[in-house]
Amino acid sequence: MKATYLLPVFIILLVLSSCKKYLDVDPTDFSTPETSYESPRDLDQALTGVYSILNNTGTYSRNLVFDLAFGTDEAFYKRSTAQIDPIVYNADGSNSVITNTWSSLYEGINNANLLLENIDRPVMDETERGRIKGEALFLRAFLFFQLVHLWGDVPLILKPTKSGIYVKNARTPQTKVYEQILGDMLIAESLVADTIGKDGSGRVTKAAVWGVLSRVCLKMAGAPLKDAAKFADAKKWAEKVMLTGRHRLNPNYAQVFTNLTQDKYDIQECIWEVEIAGNGIGDPLKTGGWFAKKLSVRNQSAPLYGYAEVGATAILYRRYDDPHDVRRDRNIATYYFPNLKSESLNDTLPHAATAIYARDTGKWRIQEELSGTRNSDAGPTNFPLLRYADVLLMFAEAENEINGPTDAAFKALNEVRARAKARAFTSTDAPDKDSFRRLLQDERSRELCYEATRKFDLIRWGIFLGVMKDVESDILSNAPSNLQYGATGYTNVRARNLLLPIPTVEMNLNSLMRQNPGY
Repeated sequence: MKATYLLPVFIILLVLSSCKKYLDVDPTDFSTPETSYESPRDLDQALTGVYSILNNTGTYSRNLVFDLAFGTDEAFYKRSTAQIDPIVYNADGSNSVITNTWSSLYEGINNANLLLENIDRPVMDETERGRIKGEALFLRAFLFFQLVHLWGDVPLILKPTKSGIYVKNARTPQTKVYEQILGDMLIAESLVADTIGKDGSGRVTKAAVWGVLSRVCLKMAGAPLKDAAKFADAKKWAEKVMLTGRHRLNPNYAQVFTNLTQDKYDIQECIWEVEIAGNGIGDPLKTGGWFAKKLSVRNQSAPLYGYAEVGATAILYRRYDDPHDVRRDRNIATYYFPNLKSESLNDTLPHAATAIYARDTGKWRIQEELSGTRNSDAGPTNFPLLRYADVLLMFAEAENEINGPTDAAFKALNEVRARAKARAFTSTDAPDKDSFRRLLQDERSRELCYEATRKFDLIRWGIFLGVMKDVESDILSNAPSNLQYGATGYTNVRARNLLLPIPTVEMNLNSLMRQNPGY
């Protein structure tokens, strides 16, 4: 790989930005790997370098939450101008978004590898050393998980690249990559902290490890590996989170996302989140994140600037079939700015009840930011990597796949629906495994829409291509003529889009790399 893909951690630490509590450690000046790991503080700084990858534009500041997450039955690309982008399924390996995400993920892995190679250097408390090692192992595994579900077979690089160009990396079969992911996470589970500390949900804890292990196992149980034995593991890990008694749903669904925007930690519901600081104004190290602005209601006045680059699909709107479900009007905007130059919410108008194709997404709302000085591009909203609602739904899914629609499966599913004030499902709604699966698939969308889970879910369930064509048909058949351009991405979808293309620069530099089919 290109040397810039695997930048040494001592360089990365000089440019850290957009982080909060876990970046409160000041990076040292220029140093070498041989002199950078002499104290416990050095190790913690190096760990900060791994965490920092989670909030750059290649990952959860933008790409993993926006360009690589949408173009689903929840959101369509809401621009009529022709675009080459993975969000409309016409990008190849030369695309900068794809290249940036590949680069960022391997950059984080290299940071973790450097730390793990030097973990035993300082004299220090062994429990603290273990915690740092556990978090580094988990983060490396988590980054590999993003790579393997996005690209399939990927190079499994477990040693750091310190200098020069490191180009001979063959693709490792997915089964081997998943073995490493599970192995690293299992070691991490015994080493990381038991509970979320005073600094909030940005650090990895046992509950975060267990919840992500459940997600990994559900992916392994689904496409393409289809290892059904992993459903039992997924259930086990989700249940461990549930049995701690430390996590529960916030009684107010909307408040979950207001809290994430206002840097208020909800450690009972938000088990793990990406911490994003500032908005690029004032402090150059607090550059904010892009995703909330791109998903906010369209407006072109600085205090309430939103791009609305994706629109809510009518399919998602209709999915909220219970009129009492409070999630619909939080997740799908009920209002719009008529002149696009408004500085107050008093300037909005309500959408007509029948205008279900024109609505913007509403989960992330820039008006909830606390800063009086706002940036039109970036904001301070944290991104939830694991919520307790997701854990409950993962448990319900795994339980159903193992034992059918049991009382335990319904209980977990209905706990999520009760918070939303939606009616409880019963065996009349889902008398068998297949019908419960369909309920569960829809419920994950109602609850977790716009949190970068839907495309991942559709692909692992093996229904991605069919669902995309259903959205295309709905838009072309029912949307107003001025919004039918929204079908473009769905028309473009092919089997190749189950995976991303390997970046062109990687293909050119890595003599052992092979491209994904169809690109």
